[in-house]
Amino acid sequence: MIYHGKPPFLECSSAGDRRFSAFYARLRGREGQTIEQLYQGAKVFSCGSTGLSIKEAKGLRPVNGREVRALYAALWDEYIAENPDLIPVLLAATGLADRFGRRGGVCQATELWRIRDRHLHMTVDEPEESS
Repeated sequence: MIYHGKPPFLECSSAGDRRFSAFYARLRGREGQTIEQLYQGAKVFSCGSTGLSIKEAKGLRPVNGREVRALYAALWDEYIAENPDLIPVLLAATGLADRFGRRGGVCQATELWRIRDRHLHMTVDEPEESS
């Protein structure tokens, strides 16, 4: 389990709010594929195989770990950009959790907490117009 913030926690997994689950979060700009499909399919393994299904790739360590971790973060950024109505939900949450998250792996709650934090600390760079 991975937790960020403080209770009550918004569960970001298929066991909680599915809008925040990589198994259900679909990207319109990527032919409606889920974040999990894209992430698992991008893994490259030492035998050279890639493009595997979730079932085939899940839990296996890729040789391109750094790249797919960066992709996972970017996919969550893209998903929230496509679904800005979810930003107030994240901002209202005092904590996020992923009951299936494991330290050392990618985690939807971790990425969503990062996105939440970025939105909490956004500042307006343009000065106000005076009349």
